Amino acid sequence: MKRRLVLKMMRRMKSRLTPVVALAAWLFILTSVAATSAHAAGSWTEGTVANAAGTRNYKLWMPAGYDARKAAPLVLMLHGCLQTPDDFAAGARMNEVADRYTFLVVYAEQPATANPYKCWNWFDPAHQARGAGEPSLLAAVMADVRAKHKVDAQHVYAVGVSAGGAMASVMGAAYPDLFAGLGVCAGVEYKAATSVAAALAAQQSGGAEPNGQGTLAYQTIVAATPLATPPRRRAATATRARPMRVIVFHGTLDTVVRPVNGDQVITQWAQTNDLLDDARDNNSVDDKPDNTSDGEVPNGHKFTRYVYHDAAGKTLLEKWLIRDMKHAWSGGAAAGSYTDPQGVNASEEIWRFFRPTTTTATPAKSSPARTPRRSRR
Repeated sequence: MKRRLVLKMMRRMKSRLTPVVALAAWLFILTSVAATSAHAAGSWTEGTVANAAGTRNYKLWMPAGYDARKAAPLVLMLHGCLQTPDDFAAGARMNEVADRYTFLVVYAEQPATANPYKCWNWFDPAHQARGAGEPSLLAAVMADVRAKHKVDAQHVYAVGVSAGGAMASVMGAAYPDLFAGLGVCAGVEYKAATSVAAALAAQQSGGAEPNGQGTLAYQTIVAATPLATPPRRRAATATRARPMRVIVFHGTLDTVVRPVNGDQVITQWAQTNDLLDDARDNNSVDDKPDNTSDGEVPNGHKFTRYVYHDAAGKTLLEKWLIRDMKHAWSGGAAAGSYTDPQGVNASEEIWRFFRPTTTTATPAKSSPARTPRRSRR
């Protein structure tokens, strides 16, 4: 639209102005349009949901260029302890990525009334199941967004950091019909603990045996899937279900949630996906990386990226181990808490991992970002 308007104005000026004046006017218009596009940004809207488990507020980022007539992907962002949606958004910078690729981002808020540290209660059995506690409230947030906006139901994802990452694992198992993939940053495996004491222990030495938790997550997914599946498809669901794509980020110097937890997230979801593809424990998916590459963020941290394939050889899981990073969101901005700007840009990599491969849209230009250098082995 802007392009057509500019061309129309140019044609008019060409017939009315001298060549020199017309050229100056054209340059002014083109510079103004470029400046407007470069600074285009989305906007916030807010909402509240309520059910028998309580109420939760959320903030939804509407990206620049969002067309309400077209279905857009949706990413649920779950903050860590002592954080808020605004703080998490400022640090993770996912909204910047959303503005370039046109997807919705919803930030659910955990109030101090639910947990004095604003942690999601991922370790409490009352908040680990479909239709109960915080998972039901987060599902209600997703339903509210989908009721008010056109969402691409095949491309909905849950991403979290720390306690939010742990809750993302819970949501993936409890609501497999809602989420196609998970991003777990400095988090833990599905149901890594079922009490406060066990949670503290898991953060330091890992949770329950991950293959067992993977089987448990599979059983939870199979039990949940028929609830949202038409009867004619339920027979197929018994032997094959949609895989859960998972990307993990963890710092080698994380002493709050030790790196062993990142390993366990991969092992757990590898086992879950192994069962999801054919209902058999046959290592069609495993936790042995198919590709490993080392790299370094310019003037930042070194990292190792591990890629895990499904039975067809397609990427299903990824793990990024960031050297010398503590308990933080990798590549985040200093404007937010618990971020490490020297790490690889987790938000960029998460969307690269999730992004629909059928998209033909060209992302808008953004401010320069440090591109990590990688070497394969």
